[in-house]
Amino acid sequence: MKKLVRSLLFVIAGLFLVACQPQSASKTEQTYTATLKVTFPDNKVVEEKVTFEKDDSVMDILEDHHKIEEKDGLVTSIDDVSQQPEKNTYWMYDVNDELAPKGAKEMHVSDGDTIAFYLQTFQ
Repeated sequence: MKKLVRSLLFVIAGLFLVACQPQSASKTEQTYTATLKVTFPDNKVVEEKVTFEKDDSVMDILEDHHKIEEKDGLVTSIDDVSQQPEKNTYWMYDVNDELAPKGAKEMHVSDGDTIAFYLQTFQ
């Protein structure tokens, strides 16, 4: 009888220990880092290291760190500084020093990327 009780206690203790194990890394969402830089007309630059999750877009990251307005996936205002279509001035952005080929909603970010927003006037 003692052997049966002892065996049962070992089984219960083993189940308890297994149940208390932390979640596996595969179930935890991995985060990545990027640099987000916004240059405003008065040459004020806000630059920070940000974290994001897999498949986040440039728009997701910008929305997490700044007050923005957008239309059709394109940024029209950052922190109450709007583009001025009547002056041909628009918010543009680069990823790793190259002009982004897509709108901010469609452009996905990779670990280590540098994203730079700035106002650009076209002639």
